[in-house]
Amino acid sequence: MQQKEEIFKTADGVDLLVRTYSPDESDPARVLFWVHGLGEHGGRHEHVANGFTQRGWTMIVADLRGHGRSGGVPTHVAAFDQYSDDIAFLWERLGLNRIAPVLLGHSMGGLIVIRTVQLQRVAPSALVLSSPLLGLKLHVNPLTKLLGRILVQFRPTTRFSNGIDPANLTSDAGFAALRRGDPLINKTVTAGWFFAMQTALAAAERDAALISLPVLAIQGDADRTTDPAAMASWWDRIRSTEKQLVVLPDHLHELFFAEDWNNTLGVMLDWLQQQQQRKSELPVIR
Repeated sequence: MQQKEEIFKTADGVDLLVRTYSPDESDPARVLFWVHGLGEHGGRHEHVANGFTQRGWTMIVADLRGHGRSGGVPTHVAAFDQYSDDIAFLWERLGLNRIAPVLLGHSMGGLIVIRTVQLQRVAPSALVLSSPLLGLKLHVNPLTKLLGRILVQFRPTTRFSNGIDPANLTSDAGFAALRRGDPLINKTVTAGWFFAMQTALAAAERDAALISLPVLAIQGDADRTTDPAAMASWWDRIRSTEKQLVVLPDHLHELFFAEDWNNTLGVMLDWLQQQQQRKSELPVIR
């Protein structure tokens, strides 16, 4: 596996770190752009990238603004459209418009890629969702929410705990220990981020019917972080004719940090292979 790191500066001056993992012989028809979840970073997913490259896929993963080794205010945006702007920016800078890669989002990244497609900022060949954030399972104290609603008007970068309990993410002790020891994991969000997320959730639900491209969603039924019921409701309203929902029994939130993550990766790779076969069987219009 070959690995490359690049830094791209956005129009508003934020440095975005991008990692590209490639097989020795890359195929432009096998490229996947991965968008990570809240408070984490792309460097956590090297084991997944290794699995992709073994099957001939190139995996591109950026640290989102305010995450990992990218710039920006930590875990803060004024609007989720800023994340979509960054994806569209990188899409262009990396020349991805020419090859239409697969777009994958995990957790918060799932919400981001859904909104990015709904806003028509990029045109991927397919969409893959892993435990997408379409509703919160986490309990948010009403008093904290009220305080945040006041502060967002005057001090939007006021920080609060993100409420994520690592014990609710994975039952694999090894992966849990890696997360606890990762200095790049951020455990807080700002008031501005929280209400921007709420606005994006409402928009993703409202615009569900704008999703019509092939979609694979993988969800654990024991997820205590994002709400599987909200995801299922949204799923019923999208217009994709090629869609597959895979529900994993007794699985928590971080499906690629579970003991059987390799099996989940296999499900994803098999689906992607099926998509490639369907594309190759389409008649050529001359």
